[in-house]
Amino acid sequence: MRKKPYLESERRRYIRLRPKEPIPVRFKVIEESKRRKVAVANQAKTRSVSAGGMFLEIPFLKPKVLEGLLRGTHLLSLQIDIPNASHPIKALARVIWVEGEKGVDADRYGVGVSFLAVTDDDREKIMNYVIDRCL
Repeated sequence: MRKKPYLESERRRYIRLRPKEPIPVRFKVIEESKRRKVAVANQAKTRSVSAGGMFLEIPFLKPKVLEGLLRGTHLLSLQIDIPNASHPIKALARVIWVEGEKGVDADRYGVGVSFLAVTDDDREKIMNYVIDRCL
């Protein structure tokens, strides 16, 4: 598995913040070329968030599914549940890196994702919520 690149923060376009409370996220793994679901829907939670992506804790996935995410042939379809929002935010994201070979806990991975598709309005809602909860 890939590890977090050194000096990654210098390549970031947006500041990354850690919300006081994790934001619940539901996700589906989809095959990029056919845009079809390849794994059951699952729950994740955020550890840090930026306008360009998130660091998520996700449950272990089947090795082929994780391999597809790392190779870029699979994407994550996200539903981000911002508290008090009128509707969940939908986004499409690519996994950029996975934290450690054994994940963050015994049964979870840490994954850094980059948004490929999210509306500007929803991106602003995410950041406003995080800024309100972090500062």
